[in-house]
Amino acid sequence: MDFSGAGTAIMLALAAVLWFLYLLPTWVRRREYLATERNATRLQRAIRVMAESAEVPEEVHLEASARAAAQQERLRTEERRREDAAARAEVHAAALRAREAERRAAVVERAQQLAERRPETATPLDRLRRARRVAGLLLLATVLVGGVQLWLIATTGMSVGAWVVLAGCVAGGLVSTAIQRRIVERTRALAAPAAPVARTASVLLDAEPIAEPVREWTPVPVPKPLYLEHQQAPREPVMPAVSAETLLRAAAEEAERALAAAHAEPEVVPFPQRQAPAASAAPAPSRFASMGIVGDVDAALPDLDEVLRRRRLG
Repeated sequence: MDFSGAGTAIMLALAAVLWFLYLLPTWVRRREYLATERNATRLQRAIRVMAESAEVPEEVHLEASARAAAQQERLRTEERRREDAAARAEVHAAALRAREAERRAAVVERAQQLAERRPETATPLDRLRRARRVAGLLLLATVLVGGVQLWLIATTGMSVGAWVVLAGCVAGGLVSTAIQRRIVERTRALAAPAAPVARTASVLLDAEPIAEPVREWTPVPVPKPLYLEHQQAPREPVMPAVSAETLLRAAAEEAERALAAAHAEPEVVPFPQRQAPAASAAPAPSRFASMGIVGDVDAALPDLDEVLRRRRLG
């Protein structure tokens, strides 16, 4: 049991040592790499600052500053111009919105005025409907009042006022009925289609032609053409045209004559022999005629010692 515990501890210690041996070099190399990068960056910055401070003169710095100031001024001017344009556009849009609101208000006011004037300028049918409605309400009121008065007479008894009320209800009913009948007749008369109006046909008459004034034409003298003034050049005599049939017939006759002449000649025609020119003097032998021709050669091999000796002596 103790041995197993010691073995486990040894294995853990060995794993820790191996992990440490692997991790420590990696961590050291990573740290050195990062330190090298930082040093290189700092060195580059220092070199750049030194180069700028050593090489660039003061005039260049002043020119760059003036250029930057001018650029900033242009940017501010453009920004101010854009702001002014935006403000003007906003004012213009506000004016357009106000004008549109005024126009809509005027339209609404005009519509209200038209709505107020509409009852005064109502059509006859509308007035008849309105009168019929009023007559119907009057008839309904007389019926209700008459019914109530009859109930009161039945419960309380007859009186002079009851007779007056009943007479007024009967008169109101008759008047409302007469008004409704007249309204119905008037409505039918207005709703009936109007009789077509006879139109008088217009007779179309042809207008008399207007006599146009006749224009007289006066001839104008024309100059004589130039080709009539000059003498005509002598023309070449024109040959009479020869037809194609005549040409073909002449060609056929010419061919027949050539064929007959060929048959009349002998079968073997002696060809003239070309005379050979006289033989001239024999040409002189050329020095290039024996090139490539190997003459008599000694079969024995040359003595190398003798050849080398002659070369050294020569």
